[in-house]
Amino acid sequence: MIDFYRIKEGEFVRLVETGSMTDFIAQESNLEPNKYHLFAINTQTGKGYTIRQARVDELRSWRLDRLAMLLKKLGQGSFQVRNL
Repeated sequence: MIDFYRIKEGEFVRLVETGSMTDFIAQESNLEPNKYHLFAINTQTGKGYTIRQARVDELRSWRLDRLAMLLKKLGQGSFQVRNL
């Protein structure tokens, strides 16, 4: 079982840069069409992370092209996409 934690974008970037994340998933939002939430999983520790908004505890959402640019900038070449 994977425990998920909501963290800010800066902490997420730091974890990706240290190689702590092994799997990346873009899940389509059920509230905003064509927007996606990013989930990252460390399969060794069984921990998952997602990015929350800066001031509120809600999941951050992106267009899929922007999400791909973020992961590419962080050196991640692939991720899964899950649509509703």
